[in-house]
Amino acid sequence: MPPASDSLPLSDALEHLFDDCAGGSLRISDLLERMGTRGFGFAYILFGMLAAALPAVLCSLMSLPILLFSLQQAAGRPRPVIPARFDGRAFSADALRNGLRKASPWLSGIERFSKPRWPALASTAAERMAAMICFLLSLVILIPGPFTNTPPGIVIALFGFAMASRDGLLMLLSLLASAFAMIISLSAIGAFAVLLLTWIRPHLA
Repeated sequence: MPPASDSLPLSDALEHLFDDCAGGSLRISDLLERMGTRGFGFAYILFGMLAAALPAVLCSLMSLPILLFSLQQAAGRPRPVIPARFDGRAFSADALRNGLRKASPWLSGIERFSKPRWPALASTAAERMAAMICFLLSLVILIPGPFTNTPPGIVIALFGFAMASRDGLLMLLSLLASAFAMIISLSAIGAFAVLLLTWIRPHLA
């Protein structure tokens, strides 16, 4: 499976990612192969958007590669790698494509906004810090509940655009957005837990 051209805009590369696999299935290693040399930024965009757009069970599964890749980046690896023992599950290419298409309007808008600037905030050190924030956000996505996937997934994708475009301004905006995403998601988890306890308590009496 040939890698997507690095000269393609990110939105086009994402769209073409599944062209050769329509009706079939993909493993995470297949997606990484198609990314070519785009690296961690492209991985965060892809899996962050899928985590934000897919239904509950699939979005939690999409957070697992982010957990792994964010730790790899924080440790200094040059590009994301999936160990063979974690690469057994295959996903429907059509389901992944449909999930990406749900997010395509705002994806195109972010792509038009992002460009190389503010290099101090797009440094390797800044990207490693962003990787650890993506790790924390992906942990939130793992928790089942309302609003635990969409805000963190969108912010992870924003970090990906900042890395792929070397955009320090977008990196700063992503950092600020991550705080709001954590507040929204953790508040939703807390509210869901309170409702669950309210429902369970009479049955335990």
